Amino acid sequence: MIRFIHSADWQIGRSFAGMADDTAARLRAARVEVVDRIGQIAAAEQASFVLVAGDVYDSEDLSSTTLLAPLERMRRYPQVRWYLLPGNHDPHRPYRIWDRLLRLGLPENIRPVLTAEPVQDPAGAWLLPAPLTRRASSADPTEALDRMPTPAGGVRIGLAHGSIRSFGEAEADLRAAIAPDRAERAGLSYLALGDWHRCRQIDQRTWYSGTPEPDRFGSAGELVDGCVVSVSVDGPAALPKAAPVASAQYQWAALTGELYQTDDIRALDTKIRAIADHPARLLVRLHAGGSLGLEDFAAFEVAIDQGLRAALLDLEINLDALRVSPSALDFEAIDRSGTALRQVAEQLGDRAASSDQAEAATAARALNMLYGFAQLSAPDEN
Repeated sequence: MIRFIHSADWQIGRSFAGMADDTAARLRAARVEVVDRIGQIAAAEQASFVLVAGDVYDSEDLSSTTLLAPLERMRRYPQVRWYLLPGNHDPHRPYRIWDRLLRLGLPENIRPVLTAEPVQDPAGAWLLPAPLTRRASSADPTEALDRMPTPAGGVRIGLAHGSIRSFGEAEADLRAAIAPDRAERAGLSYLALGDWHRCRQIDQRTWYSGTPEPDRFGSAGELVDGCVVSVSVDGPAALPKAAPVASAQYQWAALTGELYQTDDIRALDTKIRAIADHPARLLVRLHAGGSLGLEDFAAFEVAIDQGLRAALLDLEINLDALRVSPSALDFEAIDRSGTALRQVAEQLGDRAASSDQAEAATAARALNMLYGFAQLSAPDEN
């Protein structure tokens, strides 16, 4: 039996532009640290080797320290052989990233597969790589696998990077589409693919491992986790046994919440905190809807915008669909006497109900500021 781990899309050196500096730094570090967890998984699964199906690095123009960081993690697991395939983010082009790595020197247990030629692993498998030599191409990179010779009765394992179908990614349209029946055409026991960042089984012999450390939000209600695929193959004709194994330090969750009262806010807070064992390992994108009075909106800011933001690694809040609907008591809290300040607050309340989203949001912010100022200015009844 041949046992191995299938991974892909490490994208070491990714910048995470748009994130706060400290958050981006933690996410960059996690992409290196996950290599250790993959080594631990390989040891626990008694895997002989790890296949990394492209995009080991996020770009070709990285510092030598960034290039060497994952190699030093792989060095810690000398009993595991690591095969690294160039992808569209790190294609094998002359005098670029892979030539730099070779000049810097690689540990004995690490082998970049830079040519479309069969490689025999000591465990008995024949690896059939389809390395990319450019960022975009009109050809199916796995076409050559059909013609790669291996001894009769050998276990043929394909290793490639590309899209079988677009999966809704515009960038995928610029790259070649891999034939969905490539494993059958090429007589493969297993086809290890990279490029799609979610773990997905295509057929009985073809898998995308996804990225081991997630890097983006999914659709509403979806929790995005990272994994690798643990694979065992009994023989060339046998169907592989493949199963995802969780590997990520961080999880990304996209959520929606309809809020109308303080109880809804408490329920949302409880729901988000229950997603992960450690909230500090969770990134959340929240789309809030509904309608809140000023007092309840202040509670939202304290519990969610301040409290949860402090608890999570990152919190992104979209309030476009959340209306601020002040009550008579809210206006009294701003100004009981009915002076000009009360009149301004009521006018802002009307604008907060506007169908113009930008106008409504601006008015709501102004109302919330007035309400907060009123609360700070109110005499202490105690």
